[in-house]
Amino acid sequence: MSRRRRRKRGPRGSSIRVTRTRGSGSGQTSSYSTGGLSITGLSPTGRIAGSRPTIRATVRDQGTSLSKRDIRLYLNGSEKSRFHYDPSSGQLSYYVGNALPPGTHEVKIEAESRSSQSQAQVGGKSSKRWTFTVARR
Repeated sequence: MSRRRRRKRGPRGSSIRVTRTRGSGSGQTSSYSTGGLSITGLSPTGRIAGSRPTIRATVRDQGTSLSKRDIRLYLNGSEKSRFHYDPSSGQLSYYVGNALPPGTHEVKIEAESRSSQSQAQVGGKSSKRWTFTVARR
């Protein structure tokens, strides 16, 4: 298992942490957080057998509650609005209704939050992009 970790200081002292873990098919590959906003638990990843997967992620903001309207989900560049998001657990899921053709497919999740830190308002944005491959039958 290899790990890569990078810390960087961004605008107004916000921190960015990128962690990548490669292992044997765990399906949980990486996380990205900006301040308290994080997108983790991404799936599917790698090569999959079915052509109608359920896309999953955990989207959370420490200190505030996100809602579905704070999140955008894209599959192969097309925005999807019919995903489920549970604000209490941060679990996002989207069932792909139409069969995907064999090949590589890209998922992108964008989240934006507005939280108060002391008396100042601080906004957070995070974006995560990954791919998976539908195997030929």
